[in-house]
Amino acid sequence: MRRALLSIALLCLWVGLAIASEGAHHQVDPKMEIFRIINFLIFLAILWKFAGNAVKNYFSQRSEQIAKAIDEAKKAREEAEARYSEAKAKVANLEKEIEQILKNAERERDEQVARIREETQRMVERMRQQTKTAVELEVERAKLELQREAIDLAVEVAEKLLKEKITPEDQKRLLEDYINKVKEVH
Repeated sequence: MRRALLSIALLCLWVGLAIASEGAHHQVDPKMEIFRIINFLIFLAILWKFAGNAVKNYFSQRSEQIAKAIDEAKKAREEAEARYSEAKAKVANLEKEIEQILKNAERERDEQVARIREETQRMVERMRQQTKTAVELEVERAKLELQREAIDLAVEVAEKLLKEKITPEDQKRLLEDYINKVKEVH
């Protein structure tokens, strides 16, 4: 507080000297200068008497405001540092989370590839079995068709041979044999 008042007094003294030096090109009267300085000091004393408390109060309030502002700034800085630390920790955690997500995605991709390969192998095996079964059925059908054709051909050849080589007497004898066999069965 004293420094502030001393600063004001020195400022006023300087201003007074500056005003007094305007007429520097004239000859300076030392008595007049001493009178001016005494006048100025009286003015300062009166100013101090009437405005000193107001100036003191202003500067004390101002210093309190500055102290509060400094405290608030410290608190704000501490809060900002705490938020910065939290954000930094979150960023570090995010990097770990991203790394974990990438690992999980890679693992899932590998599992899906393995599942797709297994499913593809099963489908290929199923198709092979179906193809094999289809081929076997087709072979069986072809065999049956060949057998039927062979039987038809054999019957045709047998009929032709029988027609050519069987005589009416052979026909009679075959008919009698057939009738006897039927009687034996019944």
